[in-house]
Amino acid sequence: MKRTKRVLILTAAISGAFAAGVYAQDVLERVDAYLRPDFNLVLDGKPVQLSGPTLVYNDKSYLPLKELGNLLGASILWRNDTKTIYINSRINPEQAADNPEQTYDTIELSNPYSIKVSYLGAEYPLLLTYDSKGKSSSDLYYRLSDVKRMGIDTDGLKKAKERLTGQLFVNEKELRKRWKQTPTPTSSGSYDSYVIAGEINPKKLEALKGHVKTLASFKVGEQQFSDKPIIIDKTDEEDTYELLMYETVRFTSGPVSMTNRYHLVKLQLYKKNDSSPDVGYSVNMTSKMDLAAEADKREDK
Repeated sequence: MKRTKRVLILTAAISGAFAAGVYAQDVLERVDAYLRPDFNLVLDGKPVQLSGPTLVYNDKSYLPLKELGNLLGASILWRNDTKTIYINSRINPEQAADNPEQTYDTIELSNPYSIKVSYLGAEYPLLLTYDSKGKSSSDLYYRLSDVKRMGIDTDGLKKAKERLTGQLFVNEKELRKRWKQTPTPTSSGSYDSYVIAGEINPKKLEALKGHVKTLASFKVGEQQFSDKPIIIDKTDEEDTYELLMYETVRFTSGPVSMTNRYHLVKLQLYKKNDSSPDVGYSVNMTSKMDLAAEADKREDK
């Protein structure tokens, strides 16, 4: 069998990354091209195996744009509604560990909330907060790990450490120096809304949302609990998540009193029945951390 195959393709499909969809007849052009399974690809000195062979047209080689872009650390996005390919030239990994000798300004959660935003054609989750102890109540801070996933270069920008979670944040005024366009909210940032970041499986999303509903209001003895979810982050461990929430406890015995605390809750998903791929999931709470208490312990050391 010949290793070179002659094929007929559409010029719109040469990049090989996106579905062709339905196009008007006058934008189509039929061309002759060849598939070359004998072509090898080496990236940074290492052989790379793509999902399909190289395509040759007019003595030029064509590779799947999306697949190659991801290997090079870029984000390749297709918007069918506008027939537009977005190429964002970098995807930065989570920020590396900071120098332990480095110092940061300290902020503390105040009215934190999560939203999804559109940036350079893609959608990203964000955790945002104001600073309860800041000089300006209008200063908005973005969680640094979220910003890095968006590919925004934050090197040299002034960062602050949030006291309760220990995470790094960047002031929006600083980010404006670097972002290529203003992120546009695609979900509500209202009091009752929250984002589940990093999870797309509908069954798992359904289970997590169902569990959060059970936390909205419940009673234990003489204590009435009300939990407001802020964001759920998928962790690196399989089916494990972290829920950041704001808990109000009202004591109904004796003089009525109330406490308000931020908590970080770890959640674990389990399949209800392993024999069926369509079955749902159950959620277990594996730990619950009072963030203020933990912050006080760190500061006392």
